[in-house]
Amino acid sequence: MKNKKAPIKRTIYALIIVGFTILFLTAAQRQNQDTICFENTCIEIELATTPKEITTGLMHRTELCESCGMLFIFKNDDTHRFWMKNTLIPLDIIWMDANSKIIYIQKEAKPCNTPACPTYGPETNSRYVLEVNRRYAEKHNINIGDTAEIFILE
Repeated sequence: MKNKKAPIKRTIYALIIVGFTILFLTAAQRQNQDTICFENTCIEIELATTPKEITTGLMHRTELCESCGMLFIFKNDDTHRFWMKNTLIPLDIIWMDANSKIIYIQKEAKPCNTPACPTYGPETNSRYVLEVNRRYAEKHNINIGDTAEIFILE
């Protein structure tokens, strides 16, 4: 004799799993913080959208919380090059195209306090650039080809 409750239990378990997945994916939208999420992690972000914010970035900061970053949003796709002049924190820098797909990662960009600092970035166009603490990409398995979801509060 077959157990008639087994299909119902499987359905309930499946609905619970789907529910938790939806809750996880939309959690960032319910927060009171702009957020960018990858498959395995979400990062609270500060936005850099004005020319002054983009030019200044994370310069002169002595720390950045583990799950924090700065997202640079450009109006146009272009080859956006970055340098670490007057940046005191070693960073991973992640470039994304207009579809939020990662096209380039500069791991462990080192601070620079000399007049001539190296620049970093892909030779292809990007729309977004994310700065996070060094080794963040490796720790959270963020790779070229991954896609981010960006949640910006209005």
